[in-house]
Amino acid sequence: MSMVETAPRFQDTKIFGLTQDVRHGHIWLWRTVVAMLIGSALMIVFQFFDARLINGVSVWDKPAKFFLSLAVQYATVSWALSQMPRASAKLPSIDWAAALMLIAGWGEMAYIIFRASRAEASHFNSSSLSGAIGYGLMGVGALTLTFTAAFIGWKIWRKRSHGLWTETAGIALMIGAVLGTAAGIYLSSHTSHWVGGAQTDAGGLVLFNWSTTGGDLRVAHFVGLHAAQFIPLAAMSGDRRVVYGAAIVTIFLTAAIFAMSASGVPLFRA
Repeated sequence: MSMVETAPRFQDTKIFGLTQDVRHGHIWLWRTVVAMLIGSALMIVFQFFDARLINGVSVWDKPAKFFLSLAVQYATVSWALSQMPRASAKLPSIDWAAALMLIAGWGEMAYIIFRASRAEASHFNSSSLSGAIGYGLMGVGALTLTFTAAFIGWKIWRKRSHGLWTETAGIALMIGAVLGTAAGIYLSSHTSHWVGGAQTDAGGLVLFNWSTTGGDLRVAHFVGLHAAQFIPLAAMSGDRRVVYGAAIVTIFLTAAIFAMSASGVPLFRA
């Protein structure tokens, strides 16, 4: 009898399983992930109809990236919540933290889009009182995003007896929040993200636009924040030692990249 191979159903794939985890982790976060992915797609479309530039790239480049970055962050938090006992994930403190996280994210996006529509910078914009106030409020929003992620990570980590994935999810959120905040505070204390090199995003690293002629403080901020996505990959080994090893490597990697950027050395040189 001949055996006929059939393609696996999407419902049986790991991608579907991950999507379901994100969907069932926290409904508000899940719906926001979908909305922000749509928002990112719209910002990309706008770039084809609007030729205006900021720092050498489309005015809609930053909104598109921030929509995508927030979608990834919210998806990660929702996934992490799916790894803890259902009753614990539904605690009022979790809902309040998620609500603050969402308010901060949408507030940031509203301001970034407003500035983009006027072909004005949202970050490092102190050219007017409104710009300085807006940039300051963005800083408050950024801290709210990281503090709430750290809080949720801590609540998840307290349930680490539930299993390795639960422990890893909690650690990843906390480390990502700490590293991202540390790099972000240093970044915001400067007048730009460039350290030496050409003061433009034009000709930067593909997709990210990181400087290839000098240091770029955004790199360490990016790597630190996304530790929340990197570290959980280590849990696939099923070994706690690998998870904690990955966490240590991520911390040192972020510190090394930060030192490079602060010294004016690009991650990749043109």
